[in-house]
Amino acid sequence: MVYIDPPYFTNREHQGVSRHAESAAIADHALRFSDRWAGGAEGYLAWLELQLRAMNRVLRPNGSLLLHLDWHIVHYAKVLCDTVFGPEAFQNELVWYYQTGGASRGRFSRKHDTILFYAMGPDFYFDGKAIAIPRTPKSMKRAHSGRGARIAVTDTHKNPDDVLLVPALNPMAKERTGYPTQKPVELLEKLILALCPPQGVVADFFCGSGTTLVAAQRLGRGYIGCDTNPDAIAIARRRLEALRRND
Repeated sequence: MVYIDPPYFTNREHQGVSRHAESAAIADHALRFSDRWAGGAEGYLAWLELQLRAMNRVLRPNGSLLLHLDWHIVHYAKVLCDTVFGPEAFQNELVWYYQTGGASRGRFSRKHDTILFYAMGPDFYFDGKAIAIPRTPKSMKRAHSGRGARIAVTDTHKNPDDVLLVPALNPMAKERTGYPTQKPVELLEKLILALCPPQGVVADFFCGSGTTLVAAQRLGRGYIGCDTNPDAIAIARRRLEALRRND
């Protein structure tokens, strides 16, 4: 499984401040990365295509790719992924609905990201039971009544739909590192449980603060992570080392 959370084409400079002082490389240090693109959308998409084609070469026939973006460029990225992987490889447009944050006064508040899910072949791994959610009391009451029931009384859980309700990290969250654009471990754990087998490997080639790697280690999967930002690597190493010590 490959999950990537690359720059979003925001044309902004992202900045945070580390909350941890264990490493001299990141203590009291502003964490920055640039999401500006001189070539505009065309330049960004040309860059993204190179990344996607490289990942297409390393994924196994039963593997999956998850591309995490937001409203800025995801509509063009979907067309690009259809070109690279083939439209038949597309499985889901997952919506990460996080609710948290400020509210807009002038339009509907933007409270979701999009995760495009592509499978490398028809026999891709998917374990719905690992992330199954309880059916509603109304559904189970209908099943027990026997009138118009479409499910058995033993069918108490179902696969979640394509809207993932996982809160974003609040400023005081224990797992927050201060790295900008950090994602919650809970979100990555859901994706890994569903799409990476117990003996599988998860790769994140834009690992940032290392959330994907932490989730993979907690779930006993192998993992590969890299990033061009030295601060990101320092934070990811620290988190993984702390997790190993606690284990």
